[in-house]
Amino acid sequence: MSKNNLDTDVLKVAMYLRLSQDDEKYDKGFKVESNSISNQRLQINDFIDKNEDMELIEEYVDDGYSGINFERPAFKKMMEDVITGRINCIVVKDLSRFGRDYIDSGRYLQRVFPSLDIRFIALNDNYDSYTASETEKNLVIPFKSFINDNYCRDTSAKVRSVCKVKRKQGQFISNYAPYGYEKDKEDKHKIVIDKEAEYVVQKIFSMKLEGYSSYSIAKHLNDNGILSPMEHKKAKGIRYKTGFSTKAVPKWDTPAVNRILTNEVYIGTLQQGKREKINYKLDKVVSKDRSDWIEIEDNHEAIIDIYDFEIVQKLLKCDIKAKNVGEKADLFSGLLFCKDCNAQMTKKVDKRGKTPTVYYICSQYNKGKQCSRHSIKQEELKLSVLEMIRHYINSLGKYESISEEIREMEVSYEVFQKIDKRQEYTKKSKAKFELLKSALYQDLKEGIISEEEFYGMREFYTNRIVESELILEKQNKEISRLYQKSLGNKNFLSDIKKYRNISTLERGLLVRLVDKIYVLEEKRIEIHFNYDETTDILDKLSDYTKQSSELMKEVV
Repeated sequence: MSKNNLDTDVLKVAMYLRLSQDDEKYDKGFKVESNSISNQRLQINDFIDKNEDMELIEEYVDDGYSGINFERPAFKKMMEDVITGRINCIVVKDLSRFGRDYIDSGRYLQRVFPSLDIRFIALNDNYDSYTASETEKNLVIPFKSFINDNYCRDTSAKVRSVCKVKRKQGQFISNYAPYGYEKDKEDKHKIVIDKEAEYVVQKIFSMKLEGYSSYSIAKHLNDNGILSPMEHKKAKGIRYKTGFSTKAVPKWDTPAVNRILTNEVYIGTLQQGKREKINYKLDKVVSKDRSDWIEIEDNHEAIIDIYDFEIVQKLLKCDIKAKNVGEKADLFSGLLFCKDCNAQMTKKVDKRGKTPTVYYICSQYNKGKQCSRHSIKQEELKLSVLEMIRHYINSLGKYESISEEIREMEVSYEVFQKIDKRQEYTKKSKAKFELLKSALYQDLKEGIISEEEFYGMREFYTNRIVESELILEKQNKEISRLYQKSLGNKNFLSDIKKYRNISTLERGLLVRLVDKIYVLEEKRIEIHFNYDETTDILDKLSDYTKQSSELMKEVV
């Protein structure tokens, strides 16, 4: 269509409207309201009504779509109508409603629309492609598009920076609280326990500790009419969107159960910044390394005890699978190992005779590899383990008074760090490398080493210093975990003592108490308990407090 045709024909107008959540970030206060879909519509309708040569053919609305790209359904539909000749004029409130991307906006305005004889009007920018001068087309409009694009880029960087600060402060900034929690009504940046879902989370962990597979747990929840996380949020009136579910009515499944079982939010740790957009123009999200996550411990009330959580992680790594759906795992699954080769023991059934005999042998031996049988019958193993557990529980009695004394002394984290000796060697190594690095320049100056040796050795010592710092950081996290584990759980001794007179082994008790059971030759066993680490720490703390008391007496 030529300009002469535009002079005489009635223009077939497309009204294009757009607003997204991004605009709430970019445009503040009154401007957000002025950019609402209804206000855009009113302004454009008023303009069309005043121009008798214009006929509104259709309005195209992209509500909730970003302006930083043109992957928008209404925009695509409008372009189809442009190509078929259904419309020949596009009216928008301003250039930012059309698009905020400098390159793509320029391509449409300077190449696509002119080649198709499409008249483009941006009301607030006083731009009309039919009357615009070459300066406006080639300089003013591209410059305004560039400003819109640059504004998005700067705002995106500021939003990311603000989000990072809030995460480091322990503020919850996601749109939706994780299942089992809800946003605090008084402070949307805090999460509190959702009492309706709390028991479900606890049930999931409890069933896992009892030996059920994640599939069996999901089936149990579905069979008992427990709403999935997505359906639970919908039932509470939350407009929830997720990329995990594709079913019309989402149900519990193995991945959903595993997401809960591995999420540290349930022990009070807030983990944020796990993923990020590639840049402000693309919606593609990539996962970040855990070292780049922002993690805040003790950020909110926990639903699951840290001991149970750690045991579940161990069980998940063992990849326990029940033989049949709904059946529990074997009593010793994930716990039984060969002492000599450290391989897991394999369960076997000897069906000869009147009563089948269940026994375990080394899995490496079973595969024909170099190790001996280490065979032990299940009933004999049960009796031995039961007896050793009783003895272990009785031996914990002395730690009650030790634990009470330590709590009364209020041992600080700093004192705890001094007692733990692991960092001493690392700090000494780091100091040695720093000293050697600092002496390099003097050695170069005195001609003891060449310039090539100087740069090579400097790089070597720098790398060793960095490695030492990483090791110290890792050790700090481990010491922090042990401090929490040994002094944070005040009731673990009383919780264990109630099992003193047990007569039969249960899966739940076994995985809570036992870390590993090693099978030696001649049907002997060795048990490593989950609390060995804690009792060892309590012994060290007890020795430290005694030494401190003796020093105080000498001073007095």
